[in-house]
Amino acid sequence: MQRDDTFKCTDGFVSEMLTFHDQRFLSQPNAVYSEGDCRGQMAVKTLLRAFSHRYIDRELRHGPFLLQLTDLHASNIFVDDDWNVTCLIDLEWLCALPAEMLSVPYWITGCSIDEIQDERYDEFDEIRQEFMDALREQERATRAEHMITVSKVMQEMWDSKGTWFWYCLSSVNAMYFLVESHLCPANALSLDAERIVSQFWCDEAEAVVQKKLADRKGYDAELKNVFGESLSCDGERR
Repeated sequence: MQRDDTFKCTDGFVSEMLTFHDQRFLSQPNAVYSEGDCRGQMAVKTLLRAFSHRYIDRELRHGPFLLQLTDLHASNIFVDDDWNVTCLIDLEWLCALPAEMLSVPYWITGCSIDEIQDERYDEFDEIRQEFMDALREQERATRAEHMITVSKVMQEMWDSKGTWFWYCLSSVNAMYFLVESHLCPANALSLDAERIVSQFWCDEAEAVVQKKLADRKGYDAELKNVFGESLSCDGERR
C-alpha cells in the first residue's frame, strides 16, 4: 500500500489490508517460531478473508468514510478534575475509515485486548453499554452531516462480532488470538484444522512453511553472531 493510496469502497480497503498482513508475514524473518505457529498464522489469514464479507455493511461500502483516531488510548486523552475531556493528542494518526471500524475502546476496563473473555468480557460489555448510552445521548443532542447513526453501526458490529474482525484488521498480532476466541465456533480451530486450512492460504503453502522456518533459523543465527551468546527460540537472551 502506497502512502497516497485511496479507496472508493470498503471491500477494496479490506482486501488491501489483508494483503498487507500477508506481505508483512512473508517479509518478516522472525514471523514464526515453529511449524505449528506458522500454519496457525496462515490459517488465521485464510479465515479472515473468508469472514470479511460478513462484516462489511453493504449500505456503507461506498462511504461516507468517517474520521477516526487510530492511536486513541488513555495516555493521549487529557481530562480535568471532573473527568471532562479537555484535550486529545497524537492527531497525526487521524484517518478516514469505514464506519464499521468504530468501536468502544477495548482498553476502557484496563485490559489488553486478549484478556477480554469470560468474566472480563462481561465486565467490558457492562462498561461498553454505559459508553453506548452516553454516545446515543450525545447523538440526540447533535446533528452529524454524514447522516450515519454511529451508535447503530457500532452496536450492529458488536452484535455480529464484527468488532473483533476489524480489530484483527488493524492490529499486527491481535488477529491470532481474536479469530479463535471471538470469530470461530468454540474448539473449532484445532491443530488439525489449522494444518488443513493453512494449505488454502496460497499456492505451494508447504514451501512457504519451509521458507519461514528457514528464515527463523537464519534470524536466530544472525542474532547469535551479533550478540555472541545463546538465544531462546523467541529471540530473547538467556
